[in-house]
Amino acid sequence: MKRGVMPTYSFRCTDCGPFAITRAITDTVARPPCPTCSAPARRVFASPALATLGTGQHRLADMAAASAERPEVTTTVPAALGRPRTPRRDSRLPALPRM
Repeated sequence: MKRGVMPTYSFRCTDCGPFAITRAITDTVARPPCPTCSAPARRVFASPALATLGTGQHRLADMAAASAERPEVTTTVPAALGRPRTPRRDSRLPALPRM
């Protein structure tokens, strides 16, 4: 979740109907007051807003679901991807003072 973005929670007042409140996850109010009549309201639970996920997040969710049903099994060690790179020497190294 991005910094500064808070989730929206849905509630239902028995007299006035549904309303939504945006607040931090750490704010724990069991039954917040209705903004119209101030009566305590009950929380309404709904499915997550999957339509707001990005393409990468959908792909990741699909991969997780697929691996739960048919996991890929590896029987061999993967081949190396070419020869290992040797670290390049820093050209500023000779200019450093010696002790």
